Amino acid sequence: MVSSTTDTASARRQKTRDRLLDAAYDVFAEVGVDAAPVELIVERAGFTRGAFYSNFETKNELFVALAERENDRRMAQVQVGLDTVLPGLDGEALSQLSMTERVDVITGLVADFLKLQGDDRQWCVIESEFRVHALRNADFGRYLVEHETEMQRQLAQVLDTTLLNFGQRFVVDPLVAVRIITTAYKDVSVRGLLAGTGIPAQSDSELHNVIASVVALFTEPTVPTPATS
Repeated sequence: MVSSTTDTASARRQKTRDRLLDAAYDVFAEVGVDAAPVELIVERAGFTRGAFYSNFETKNELFVALAERENDRRMAQVQVGLDTVLPGLDGEALSQLSMTERVDVITGLVADFLKLQGDDRQWCVIESEFRVHALRNADFGRYLVEHETEMQRQLAQVLDTTLLNFGQRFVVDPLVAVRIITTAYKDVSVRGLLAGTGIPAQSDSELHNVIASVVALFTEPTVPTPATS
């Protein structure tokens, strides 16, 4: 009986926490991180200030929780995308192609992969807000650097392992390749938002080609292609 009561209370608390995070996600995208008062977040979630402070001691703690939840979601989406798209990759056939042809093939795979990642324009805005806040708050700045580095390490490990399974490997440190890819992704996404194109990342052909070019340049077949006489 005690265990059941505890489980119910824990589930209720988690539900409250999730609603606060969902509300914060929308509010941060609308008005900014620093400009968003706790009162607006709890009002949007349908709670009082007491509910907020029973789950988070500060707004910074909320920022951290939101960033970590988004990281978990994105890593899960990445794995689904890789598991869905990469089985269509013929590593041996890819190794026979010219660089231009490799880019063309990989561009198609990148486009299919990004279609499974969802529209993240709202998160792009929030990430930019986090960076501005981090520049003004040293503690959050240190956290954000550590958080992004850990996410990149996780992604590098996943990509490295998955590519090896399909006969491809990075010719540079996988972490370096991932940093270049994620930087390119953010740059093109932000420029699209600034230009007001309304094109989400999964439909942006320029982004697909940029990522494919990086992947093609920094990967090679695990078994060298036999020289032709």
